[in-house]
Amino acid sequence: MRPRVEGRTVALLAAAIVPPLAFLFSGRSSAPTVPALASLLVIAAGLVVLERTLRDAGGLASVSVAASLLTLYGTGLLWHTVAEPGRAALAFIGGTLLARAWISRVGTSPSDALARGAALGVALAGLALLSARAAGAAPSLARPSLLDSLFSSRHGLLFWVPVLTAAIFGLALRAGRGHRAALGALGALAVLAVVNASLRPWWNGGFANARYLPALPLFGLGLAFVLDFVRTSARRRPLHLAAAAGGVLVLWNLLLMAQYRAELIPRDDTVSFPDVAENSARLLARGAGAPTAWPANWIFAAQQDLPAARYDLLGGQDVLASSPTRIEMGSPDSEAAFLGTGWSVRHPCGPSTCREVDGRAVLYLPLVDLRPADVLVRAQGSGLLRVTLNGHLLAEATLAPTFTEVSAMARAQDLRRGPNVLLLEITPGGQALVAAIQVMPRGGSE
Repeated sequence: MRPRVEGRTVALLAAAIVPPLAFLFSGRSSAPTVPALASLLVIAAGLVVLERTLRDAGGLASVSVAASLLTLYGTGLLWHTVAEPGRAALAFIGGTLLARAWISRVGTSPSDALARGAALGVALAGLALLSARAAGAAPSLARPSLLDSLFSSRHGLLFWVPVLTAAIFGLALRAGRGHRAALGALGALAVLAVVNASLRPWWNGGFANARYLPALPLFGLGLAFVLDFVRTSARRRPLHLAAAAGGVLVLWNLLLMAQYRAELIPRDDTVSFPDVAENSARLLARGAGAPTAWPANWIFAAQQDLPAARYDLLGGQDVLASSPTRIEMGSPDSEAAFLGTGWSVRHPCGPSTCREVDGRAVLYLPLVDLRPADVLVRAQGSGLLRVTLNGHLLAEATLAPTFTEVSAMARAQDLRRGPNVLLLEITPGGQALVAAIQVMPRGGSE
């Protein structure tokens, strides 16, 4: 007797294979490679296993296909499948098989579920590291940087893939109601997050973080919980969803009025939707930080006494990470993340572009891993320039009409994780025109 293939399985395979194939064959000078096609088939097989796992989890049959497709198209899985064929597919299906075997033995008590979830997290971390090592990427160990690895714009997982935040909320919601698989999944994800935050770099791959590919089935479980919650809420309390949608529209209208008042959009002419959306996003991020970085940017603002929006620029950045960081004071792309108060507008200084120090000027130097550093300030002018870092005097130098480099050395104990405050002060009556500031790690530690 032939095995019966369910209609939902056929629909899932079609939805998982046909759009990527159409993308691969369109606009390309050559046909997709065999590894890419094979990886796509492996991913499709992994989604079938994931869908069956979600269906067997209890009460999720109606959303299992949607959650599986959201796991493919709402995360970086498809990108990694196309860009890194083979490795991403094996990591995903390996994690899917591990999760399916684990979910049937999740334990009979919350403590048992957490312990087995932690063991699953260790296994998933090992699978991710093996996959990275097979690709020739050998990370190094360092002090954990959990918030940055999750929320920073520098490949923070939840910043880049915000749908996974909804998945975590779904797992937390079900775990609070006594669902042992959800509790164990949270434990596994916590272990994987700590392991990943202890590695440098904490991302792997060009989109978000490929080390979390083996854990996508656990996120898929959380997405299924979210979709099931929305489905049941729409049936039982439809006005609640209508109120939430209305709240979003009210927020949109308030942001639109703020744009109109600030004359960010024309008052008597047409305006494009992308411009309105971009302005709204800027206003919201300027006031409360980027929503994709909540609550890390709020914690940053409370600890550093800086606006939450600063975290979106500085979070996860490390000026000593690898090669020297050169901040060109006339380049908006170079200086945007680091510039503080006390700087003039840009103006030419011979062949260079400078900013003038208005008595006292602040530059933020973000660090994740502390080590001794050299600081070079390229400046010209007159008077005595004093350079301090976090309140520690680094150097004093008398400026000349031609460009000179003021060199200073910062000890590791004078530095701190997060934004370090580099303060440039010029004596009264003097002038300091700064063209660039360069920061580079020293060879040893002190």
